[in-house]
Amino acid sequence: MINVLTIIGYILLFILCLSLLIMVHEAGHLATAKLFNVYCLEYSIGFGPALFHKKRKNGETYFSIRAIPFGGYVSMYGEGVELPEGTQIDASRSLEGIKKWKRAIILVSGVTMNAILALVLFFISETCFPKNDYYVNTVRVESGSICETVLNNDDKFVVTQYDNVYVVDKNAVSYFSDNTTIDTTVAFQRAITSTNDLSWNSFIHFYKTSEISYVNNVLSYNPDQPNVEITADLNKLEKIEFILKIYNEESTPENIITHDALISLPVVEKEGKRVFEDFGVYLFHEERWQSFGESLKGTFVDFGNSSTAIVRGIGSLVTNPNAWKDASGLVGIGFETTSILKNFGLGTFLYVWGLISVNLAIVNLLPFPGLDGWQLLVTAIEGISRKKIPEKVKNIVSFVGIALLFILMIVIVFKDVFTYIF
Repeated sequence: MINVLTIIGYILLFILCLSLLIMVHEAGHLATAKLFNVYCLEYSIGFGPALFHKKRKNGETYFSIRAIPFGGYVSMYGEGVELPEGTQIDASRSLEGIKKWKRAIILVSGVTMNAILALVLFFISETCFPKNDYYVNTVRVESGSICETVLNNDDKFVVTQYDNVYVVDKNAVSYFSDNTTIDTTVAFQRAITSTNDLSWNSFIHFYKTSEISYVNNVLSYNPDQPNVEITADLNKLEKIEFILKIYNEESTPENIITHDALISLPVVEKEGKRVFEDFGVYLFHEERWQSFGESLKGTFVDFGNSSTAIVRGIGSLVTNPNAWKDASGLVGIGFETTSILKNFGLGTFLYVWGLISVNLAIVNLLPFPGLDGWQLLVTAIEGISRKKIPEKVKNIVSFVGIALLFILMIVIVFKDVFTYIF
């Protein structure tokens, strides 16, 4: 029952966060339209049947919440929207009746508001929550563990980085019950999936040294070679022994002094499965608070990094067809964001929604029919050519564009459902 309630809570939280992004985006359009006296019929969060539909006394704009929360719009006079029966509005108050530069500001104000919201979320994440640093080469040791006799808390050891793989020992040995041995390479792959699980058992890997190569600072091996990775369920494997070179207290960068700590990791039976015994050793985790200046700088670094990452991601969809396999829609975003909240906390959760807000801004600037970028392009063409594109042509192109976007969204939703649910 608790799990069901938790899932429902996560779904509602996702809808709330997504609605906030949409509300802010559409509020940008509404505010600038009102500023330039464009008649706005409706400000809606969601599509489909109206759950709430009301306007202020003597007001002219309806505020609506609709049944399908994945979108929203501001309905403006001059966008092909029919005025209510009996309503007479001067053409100068239509979107087509104002100057081109004013129309452009209205069109770009939605993405501007999403960019501002992203900066706010990044700033809150940077300011109100501690930064988490994880150190592969520093240990935390659990009392009573198999490593307690050879390791101490905060021990630092020698490790060599190859891209995102950290090699601990190239000369380890795997021992088997038939008295055979295999030369073994011990490596960490630091991919933090939760701040609640920092055990070495989740990060350490053992490879046959004969199958390992180092090319362009990347550790690689032939994935088609059977048993490249030495796992606990490997037949007759009894234990793996490897050495950590621990820095002595008197060691300095100019005079490095180390001593060897021999780790013997046995294979044990647990719940009918052969597994490595728990090390009782964890990645060193440190929380630190940033100064206001560091947080402010980090806010703009986050914004810049997320913007460039999204642009590269969109570019890869064009240049690399295989990239579509990693594309996610609403279902994927929902699963990933709620997982991040559970495993990394509110600070990282806010950062991710800042990233999504940047994504919404950049995608909306694409000159694709149905998006703000398309209307901006049309406005620019009409402004430069001083000729109005026929309304019929614009409506047809917009209809086709929106239809294609909905088809793409549905396809990605089905892909996400099979990826995350089935």
